[in-house]
Amino acid sequence: MSSKKIAHSVLILIAPMLFVGCGGYANPPSMPPAIAPQLALVANSISNSISIYAVNPQTGELKPKEMVPTGGVNSKVMALDGAGRFAYVGNVASNDISVFAIDAKTGHLSMVGSPVPAGSGPRFIVVGPTGNILYAVNQQSSNITGFSINPSTGALTPLSGTVATDAAPVELRFHPSGHFAYLANFNSGDVTVYRVDNSGALGLLGATPVGLSPSAIGMHPSGKFAYVASLASSEITSFSVDQVSGALTRLTPRVTSGEGPTSITINSQGRFAYVTNAIAGSVSVFTVDSASGALTPRSTVSAGTNPVALTLDGSGRFAYVANQGSDNVTHFAIDSDTGALTPVGLPVSAGTGPAGLTLVK
Repeated sequence: MSSKKIAHSVLILIAPMLFVGCGGYANPPSMPPAIAPQLALVANSISNSISIYAVNPQTGELKPKEMVPTGGVNSKVMALDGAGRFAYVGNVASNDISVFAIDAKTGHLSMVGSPVPAGSGPRFIVVGPTGNILYAVNQQSSNITGFSINPSTGALTPLSGTVATDAAPVELRFHPSGHFAYLANFNSGDVTVYRVDNSGALGLLGATPVGLSPSAIGMHPSGKFAYVASLASSEITSFSVDQVSGALTRLTPRVTSGEGPTSITINSQGRFAYVTNAIAGSVSVFTVDSASGALTPRSTVSAGTNPVALTLDGSGRFAYVANQGSDNVTHFAIDSDTGALTPVGLPVSAGTGPAGLTLVK
């Protein structure tokens, strides 16, 4: 079997202008102060549920609270609104998005209406820089659909039109300025670059080749660099970002991660990069050169089976990894000097097939 077919199988197993005006922003969106999360939410892709945990702000420990059904099928990815009042779940096989209101006192999740139809195979969802649009990246239909967010109820209303993408898009990331967006396309082996206007509309600027099966994209908090993981080659490609045009320029050399990289997370200070390696069952830690953007391998730590998603808490002290194959979440302490991860306690059980992970502050 070819490497491309193997990579595609692993991703499935583990894994123009758009929209009318919905409010704008005159300046880049401001970042809220980093505070300890109160809840951790995990989307379970096989049991079609969300596991809810209370987070101890001192130790980072996760304490299971409850599990709620998503109302969809193959619930893989999650997103939050900027205020942490609503949670959104992308259901890949039922081609829709579930909306939940988060009770600020109890942490309970209540579904808002019925799941909203998206494109075919919503593989990734994200709330955009204007804060009032949710974007769904549809892997099977190769397009992006948009929804306006009701600020009172969290309900989604489809926006007119779609953005056609290259083949099998998998992940969309926004530049910190809010003016550009970057989309990794698994089958076409490239990253497409979009300009984001004040209404949140996306306008295609161009495409940059990456190589085999780009599976994840990470954006440096300075906006100067972007990083793309290739599932089949187990490599990370680094790019510099033109701050005026948004264009990507490849940096050399590429660096090797563990086998089957599925996510890239850069810490808020831009000093460390973390890559989950689904086939290797590990997390690779890299240091980031603030001047050149170069990645240097630092350490590797074992996670569970098929780790597919990683998130960092706002304090920068803890990391959490969703392990799709072992049905649990691993909790790590972060060394502030080296970025190294040290497992804390035993993995916490989740539902079946945990694939999406987010923290509610």
